[in-house]
Amino acid sequence: MKMQIGYFGILLTGLAISCQSGKRDAKLIINPDTDQKNILFNPVEPDYNTPNLILPEGFTYDILFAESDTVRTANGKAPAKGNHDLIIYIPDNNRSDKGTLYVSHETLVIDPHAGDGGGATLLDVVFENGKWVVIGEKRNVDFSTVGGTVYNCGGTLTPKGTVLTAEELFPSSLSELKNPQITSLRGMNHMTKEEHMGWMVEVDPIKGEAIQKVYNFGRYTHEDAYCTPDGKTVYLTDDYCPAIFFKFETTNPNDYSSGQLYAYQQSQDGLSGRWLAMPMDIRSLIHIRDTAIAKGATMFVRQEWIQEANGKIYISETGYDSLNLSVHIQNGGTVPHYLEKNHKTGDGIYADPFGRILVFDPITLQMEVLLDGGPIEKDGGHFANPDALHIAYLQEKPYIIISEDLTGLSMGRVSKEAEEKGWLINEIYFLDLTIAKPTRNDLMRFAVGPRGCETTGSYFTPDGKTYFVNIQHPDKSNPPPFNRSTTIAIRGFP
Repeated sequence: MKMQIGYFGILLTGLAISCQSGKRDAKLIINPDTDQKNILFNPVEPDYNTPNLILPEGFTYDILFAESDTVRTANGKAPAKGNHDLIIYIPDNNRSDKGTLYVSHETLVIDPHAGDGGGATLLDVVFENGKWVVIGEKRNVDFSTVGGTVYNCGGTLTPKGTVLTAEELFPSSLSELKNPQITSLRGMNHMTKEEHMGWMVEVDPIKGEAIQKVYNFGRYTHEDAYCTPDGKTVYLTDDYCPAIFFKFETTNPNDYSSGQLYAYQQSQDGLSGRWLAMPMDIRSLIHIRDTAIAKGATMFVRQEWIQEANGKIYISETGYDSLNLSVHIQNGGTVPHYLEKNHKTGDGIYADPFGRILVFDPITLQMEVLLDGGPIEKDGGHFANPDALHIAYLQEKPYIIISEDLTGLSMGRVSKEAEEKGWLINEIYFLDLTIAKPTRNDLMRFAVGPRGCETTGSYFTPDGKTYFVNIQHPDKSNPPPFNRSTTIAIRGFP
């Protein structure tokens, strides 16, 4: 998510049987009668000063949920939290017109009625009379069962139907926590209250309450996860500089209480790699990034969301304008081959302002670049700092849907006027994964977000007709509805 100086120091920013990462529905069922000659959409032009959402001609959206809406809590009712992030659509009996949305909140709200930290909201939705509507009350997920949570970011729907939600940010000291509602420490000894934050948390979306904090995944800047359909492996991303790519192997499928955590080390030539076993004691898990670096793990530049398609794993690496890895290299960390080759500007210094999409082969263990960020020659735009990802099969083709989350305005990421006035504009792109060696000119711009926002969440219904998206932290000066965080349903796909 977004990088900004703030609260915790440097703020780095249906119930399917198969396991999809919490922002995707990896194997969508497409209507076989779909006319394959239909165009998916006509891409929109860049616009670096819009207070509204720009979509292709023929597309519309329904507003489902907004910050400050009334939600039911364990103590009554309260205003909904903001900074909507993860979306999961859990279909009702595999239906594409009725289900439940799980929406996480990348925030920390001190509220006597919903004071369990970042948290999440559940809402039942149905498509009727030509639009999506909410049925009944919106419900706050109860995280008090695990002592509270902070800054819930991405996550995944597991094969057994639970949700893994990521605590992306966490305090470095108890004084920074400042939330009297966060109380108990459950299940672990020798851990302070602030150390109890910063984990993956397992949630029962049916009961609407947290089950456990998954200590075996380690404590770091959790962004996203992907679990294999057999329930044996979970891949985990780290939104930090430097970032480590982790995986967890379960002893028993779908049981995260026992197993082995590994950190990825790329080969020097970038053509393969290996997994480094991590110590599984709690003190090592609390400081697992440092432990991994000391063992020689490869250091990435803020890994964000993770998706799977056709046996390959796709990861957004958001980049960073300039970073110094010298100390971490001295401590044992290794640098990705592509970063060393193309982005090195000095001894341990790297410039990576645009980021990229990576593709990982879990068989060969090769991690390579699918698409680098940078200028788009065909329309003068820029593709930069990818974050939220989603993979959908539309008209029998796999598409990766990429949301930007700009870490800066310079170097053409927005227009000169927008840069001078501080206007933040993020876009959503579609990329056809059947293209063998894609370039930025193969990107199709699907949406331009309202000024100030990050578009995130990203989840399709199983039939590929509706695309759920969050408009996170838009500029408060925008006209309604995009002056606060909002969850919408976009329609218009053939």
